[in-house]
Amino acid sequence: MHSTELYEDEFLRILWNETTGIIGIDWKESTATMTNEDIKKELSRFAEYVENKRAPRILVDVTKFLHRMSPEVQEWRLKNISTRYNAAGVRRFAFIFPSEVPIPPTMNQSSTGEEFITRAFGSRDEAVAWLTEEQ
Repeated sequence: MHSTELYEDEFLRILWNETTGIIGIDWKESTATMTNEDIKKELSRFAEYVENKRAPRILVDVTKFLHRMSPEVQEWRLKNISTRYNAAGVRRFAFIFPSEVPIPPTMNQSSTGEEFITRAFGSRDEAVAWLTEEQ
């Protein structure tokens, strides 16, 4: 599966696969130094790419994501980012966790107001297979 890099900075890479309709974030270890404003800026930027591509599938690799999102930022994300994903027509959202880390049950459910299905996986292959299966 070949993806095109749409954007890169110190915290993330945004990737797009035209064939599968998957847009994604590969977070970097530098996220350990992120502030709440940094995460809001990055998520807003990514949402803009999702809107522009009208991407139905999102793949977020959090294997190197080291920022600890506060409850306030999580609430902000739901109100300001998830609504944009809904409007863009996102149908499925997958997280990739480190294979050695147990996946929290809350990562396998969509938040209130999210119109897309959310699941978490221990490998990229599993996540892509789920994102691209017939619905």
